[in-house]
Amino acid sequence: MSLQERLRGAGAAARGGFRRTEKEEEAVGGPSEEGTASFVVLLVSQLLGTTAFMFVVPFMPLYVQSLGVEDVGHAAAWAGVINGASGATMALVAPLWGRLSDRMGRKLMLLRATIAAVVVVGSMAFVTGPWQLLVLRLLQGTLTGTVPAATSLVAATAPAEKAGWRLGALQTVIFVAAGVGPALGGISADSAGLRTSFFVASALLAVSAVLVLFGVRENKPDVEETEEAERDAGSERPPFPYRLLLSGLLTLFAVHVAITSAAVALPGFVGTLAGAADRVASQAGWIIGTGALVASLGSLLGGRLAARFGARRVMVASLALAGLAALPQALAENVPQLWALRLLTSLFIGCAIPVANLAIKSAAPAGRQGEAFGVASSATSAGFALGPFGGGLLAASLGFWSAFLVPGVLLLALAVALVLAYAPRSGRTTAAWRAIIASITR
Repeated sequence: MSLQERLRGAGAAARGGFRRTEKEEEAVGGPSEEGTASFVVLLVSQLLGTTAFMFVVPFMPLYVQSLGVEDVGHAAAWAGVINGASGATMALVAPLWGRLSDRMGRKLMLLRATIAAVVVVGSMAFVTGPWQLLVLRLLQGTLTGTVPAATSLVAATAPAEKAGWRLGALQTVIFVAAGVGPALGGISADSAGLRTSFFVASALLAVSAVLVLFGVRENKPDVEETEEAERDAGSERPPFPYRLLLSGLLTLFAVHVAITSAAVALPGFVGTLAGAADRVASQAGWIIGTGALVASLGSLLGGRLAARFGARRVMVASLALAGLAALPQALAENVPQLWALRLLTSLFIGCAIPVANLAIKSAAPAGRQGEAFGVASSATSAGFALGPFGGGLLAASLGFWSAFLVPGVLLLALAVALVLAYAPRSGRTTAAWRAIIASITR
């Protein structure tokens, strides 16, 4: 065996590329059981990792104040810029990391993102000014991105019949972490201190990296077979099918705009409805936290419904129902009404996200799913960046109610646009919609 062949074999082993024989698979219980165990470990790692990222959100304004920005308003503005900075840079570089994952392996990219997060988040405990914190957040968006890396890994390794359910389960874990992380971060900041809490978040990310390294397995073709397939396909790659991915990308963008734009206006709107300034923060926090938990249930539901009815139908229905649930929020007369409608919206938004990821997986070429999910991460990050800006602008110019009405209109408009786009291409879909309309108008 030549030195080059030995190096290729070592690289394949490091990325999980060696295939087992049939006897070896039978001895360990078969590839299905191993794949399930690997997926469970991945879920635990993402629960810890996403919790760590959300850990620092609630005390970021307080940390900015401790760095010398004494004015509360200026500290809040700094915190908004700092929290949104990572999304802006992630939107720019995510497609690059996606392309690299197709070449080097998705597990390797997930490890790279998690280890980078350990270093960057831990370094935030040592900053002495808000500009240093901003630079680290920009670096975080550039080097990390664990959620898109994990999503790409699940989409590439899940059996076709389980892809919808597994993507839904992953999104469920992410929503749960998004609800639990800020609460744990607030407790840590009050009990252990602000700077220590960054070390806690970094430690959670380190545990996540260890779980990925030793517990997550990625089945990859042998390096020799991959290179041979690339030679057979020729030197020129076909153009990337952005048009086929457009529905999933627009869905991810729209739902994240709807989530973040309403979150900006929620405390103010709760204050106008409740009239009790001392309980506004707690009520807004409960609405956001319970909404995340309900969205996690919606993610499981969406994955199962997509397996039964198809990704397109579930995606359109989820967008339409989320939009219909968002519109009346602008007319809410008290906090319980707003809370109930927010929970309903969160349920349908939770359904839409894993189904959109499933649609992207189905539309992406076989060897370029990492690139596809990199583009999807850019769409999600753009929604995270534009949503707060748009929501704040609407609340300031028209009133808090508009930050709930406009996203509802956006979701409904996208649902209608997707129906019109799908109808000419599928006679079965057209017939189904005609039957629904006929039954309503009888």
